[in-house]
Amino acid sequence: MRTLLATVLRGLRSRALLSGGSVLLLALAIGSAVLGPVFSAAVTSSYLVTRLDEAPNRLTGLSWVYQPGAAAPSVARGIAAQVTAAYDGPFATPQTTLLTEQSPTPAGVWRLTAALEACEHLEVTGACPEQPGEVLMLAGDAEFTSTEIGETLDLGALGEHRVVGTYRVPDVSEEDFWFDLTRFASIPPAERRAGNIPYQPAPLVTVEDAFAALEVAAVGWSVLVDRRLEVPPDLSLADTEQAERTAAGLDGPPREVGEGTLTGRSISDLGTILDETREQQQTARASVTPAVVSLVLVALALLLRLLTAAAELRLPELALASLRGLGRRRMWSLGLSEPLVLLVAAVPLGGALGIAAALALVRAWLVPGLPLPLPWEALAAGGLVALASVGVAVASVGLVLRTTLAEQLAGVRRPKRTGRVAVVAQLVLVAAAVMVLLSTLSAAPGDPDVTDLVLPVLLAVVAGLAATRATAWLAGRWTRRRTRSLPGFVAARALSRRTEGTLVVLPVTAALAICVFGAGVHDSAAEWRASVAATRAPADVVWRSSLPLDQTVDLTHRIDPEGRWLMAAGTLVTQGPTYAVVDAPRLDRVAAWPDQWTPGTSAAEVARRIEPQGTPPQLAGTSVRLTATVDGTTERDLSVRLRLDGTGGDRPRYAFLGPFPAGRTTTVTEPVPFCRDGCELDAITLGGAAALPVAMDAVVTLEDLRVDDEPVTDAFVGAGWVRSPTATAEAAVGAVEATSGSGSGSGSLAVSVDSEGTPVIAQLVAGALPAALPVVAGLDAVTSAQGGSSSMTSALTFPVDPVVEAGSVPLLGPIGLMVDHGMLTLDREVYEQDAPVYVLARGDTPAAVQDALRDRGASVETTLEDVRRTLDQGAYALALRLYAVVAALVLLMALAGLVVSTAVQLPSRRRDAASLRVVGVPRRSVAAAVVLELAVVLGSTAVAGLAAGSLAQYVVLRTVTLGTVDTVTTPALVASIDPARLVLLALLAAVLLGTVALVSAVLTVRGARGSTLRETAR
Repeated sequence: MRTLLATVLRGLRSRALLSGGSVLLLALAIGSAVLGPVFSAAVTSSYLVTRLDEAPNRLTGLSWVYQPGAAAPSVARGIAAQVTAAYDGPFATPQTTLLTEQSPTPAGVWRLTAALEACEHLEVTGACPEQPGEVLMLAGDAEFTSTEIGETLDLGALGEHRVVGTYRVPDVSEEDFWFDLTRFASIPPAERRAGNIPYQPAPLVTVEDAFAALEVAAVGWSVLVDRRLEVPPDLSLADTEQAERTAAGLDGPPREVGEGTLTGRSISDLGTILDETREQQQTARASVTPAVVSLVLVALALLLRLLTAAAELRLPELALASLRGLGRRRMWSLGLSEPLVLLVAAVPLGGALGIAAALALVRAWLVPGLPLPLPWEALAAGGLVALASVGVAVASVGLVLRTTLAEQLAGVRRPKRTGRVAVVAQLVLVAAAVMVLLSTLSAAPGDPDVTDLVLPVLLAVVAGLAATRATAWLAGRWTRRRTRSLPGFVAARALSRRTEGTLVVLPVTAALAICVFGAGVHDSAAEWRASVAATRAPADVVWRSSLPLDQTVDLTHRIDPEGRWLMAAGTLVTQGPTYAVVDAPRLDRVAAWPDQWTPGTSAAEVARRIEPQGTPPQLAGTSVRLTATVDGTTERDLSVRLRLDGTGGDRPRYAFLGPFPAGRTTTVTEPVPFCRDGCELDAITLGGAAALPVAMDAVVTLEDLRVDDEPVTDAFVGAGWVRSPTATAEAAVGAVEATSGSGSGSGSLAVSVDSEGTPVIAQLVAGALPAALPVVAGLDAVTSAQGGSSSMTSALTFPVDPVVEAGSVPLLGPIGLMVDHGMLTLDREVYEQDAPVYVLARGDTPAAVQDALRDRGASVETTLEDVRRTLDQGAYALALRLYAVVAALVLLMALAGLVVSTAVQLPSRRRDAASLRVVGVPRRSVAAAVVLELAVVLGSTAVAGLAAGSLAQYVVLRTVTLGTVDTVTTPALVASIDPARLVLLALLAAVLLGTVALVSAVLTVRGARGSTLRETAR
């Protein structure tokens, strides 16, 4: 045994390069097997923590309402907190807030609220309430109602209260204290078909003692109790399941507690989040495993090549042992001694490497502070890979022990006819690759499964086998042709007569294919996640507005008149299309618009195509004057109705000017006090009194439009006046021609009307509105209404013109149509819907602008970075990051294996080169032959690897859906291959493989001397 050990150590030392490479590959294979299960478990935990941490408190926490009966406020608060603290689960201590019932008055519907240390968590202007009768008012409500600090409000049943200060809606950093920032929403008065909505200002903040003074019979009050979910880094699925059970238990009937009742009011969504997490857990296992398996397979393939090369170098030693009469069992013991010693050394190194790699990836990619799991699957996987490594060692030694004495004396292995077992195995691999490829191509889009991620490995192996056989076949055919190229003949003969030259093709091809697939899918998935994030959060910061969309648009224009930071957006639902309504002129500056949505068309160009092509005149004053000339005949005197949209986002107002008799020029002035702060002239109607229909055949010329005796510059030219697309008598309106005025005049507008004796009204609209509204259509959007419009909107069915097709649109994804707010509302009145309204903001929005939004009751809903972070923490996203690491590792392993394999072949190449030099072949020709041989081998390897990886990437991306999101509003994954990335990878492969070929040629020629042959003869 001692002699055998000494022999093994001498052999390992003499073949140090091969020994070191084998240990490294073994360690990488075992480490990868350990890494997979550890990283998969960590990914699941990280997703759970991230998902719960990003979710609003109202969807993950617990809420109760305690009706105290006759208890004092402080007593009621204590009882509610004590009872709710007994509920199990990873929840924070109870937070209590006092809130009155609504008290209606002619001025609005009022409520009082109180919380301990409220002023410390609010941005207050003025004083903080110190006694009953003093309140804080939301700054936006104070502005809306023209209330000054120090004034007294009559709150009806709540009594009179003096406003001692104003406050802003807290920012996100205070959400843990207030639990739900939407409770500070201020709802303006609104007109709806279902009934008018009264003004509902945000709660007035007061002190706790104010509730003791309330008469319970007149106005009731209650205690809101909230317990937010605490999300530490080590939160487990079991903890969250306990929280889900607790939340589900709140749905029961009210409990009698003390003198009052406690009712659960939670809208917890923990069940949905848990279901998502379990799906992510399955996805993590299905995604991480193929990445690890591909790395292990490449490592084992390269290991087989190195162990075979080491065994071939031991041929003289094994032949001598055979001549001395060693039996078959002892020959196997001698042959396996070195590989087993390497395996024993590599097992602990591989385990440590796997744990260290998992720890590094967890610290770099996952939630900070996440504990490192160590599941039993990791130990089992490491053991299986160790057993597989033993099998590889047995295979490599078996290949050598089966060689004949003649081959051992020749020192070079000649190509042989492929054995029956090998042929069957290769055919099985080809059949499996074809079956998986066809099944993937025919499958419907869905979540990633094992076949999606095994496909690149199968294609890589098949491509490597095809490249190996094709190279050997072409080399054989080339040697049988007559050629004048000596280097070409020498290279082809070397490839056809020496198998070592093509043994490296398979593992390097597999490595390149996996590298191309990993890099391509990683980049494509990153672009897809950016597209999904921009759909759900269409700007750096998304604010939730409690105002209707019209008023929100006006608010953003007042706060940010130049459109540098803010843009309003909302949705409009009909029985046909669903619209994302945006303030398009600000789209390019504010919104996130990935290039993947409209390749080749920028956000600025998209906005230009859907926004009005004219600018409606702006009027600011208390009176309007208009001169009109009626050249023709009319049934009776004409009147002109001006539609004026105020700057407050209110409903449109109308100014009626007239009468204008036929055949005369008349000037009329009309008061418009509602335009004191500014109005927009959207539409003009020509008709009888009160805009009633009238028969006419005339040319009506409008001119000299003035506000407070000041001319409105370019009121007609540049405003884009056209016949209204929604006009009831569009055919009666002929030419509409605008003429610019002299100097700063308003110009004139000539309208030709011929009703052919039928009473009509002539309707004009600004903005150069087309007959069909221009929209950006998502790939799956419906563009025609189905049976009329929604009952909640007065905008009846209207035609649309998809001027741009996009992979996704903000808020709605591929199922929506994006329309400009001005284009939609210039010629029609759209009633408010119960759909969320948002303010999209840039990340560099000044603090003063943000404060103005909070003053009007807006609160931050989410951010683009938060949505991206949640998507990036998905199991498949993290698995694709792991694929990027795997791609780099397999490329490095392939390069290392290639270098070692080339170094092992160097002595035999030098003998061949020395033989050529002895018979007079120039050194340049010898070097050219070596370079050509390696160029053919490595070139076919690179082509096969790039092709297999690109095909796998294209096929997988066509049918896979990445991540756990709403599939209806999720943009499609673009199954395209980036030519620039492919060229870059091809150049990288050419540089690396070319360097290996050139260095090998130089070393071969430099060592090719006659002494090499003499040393071999001895």
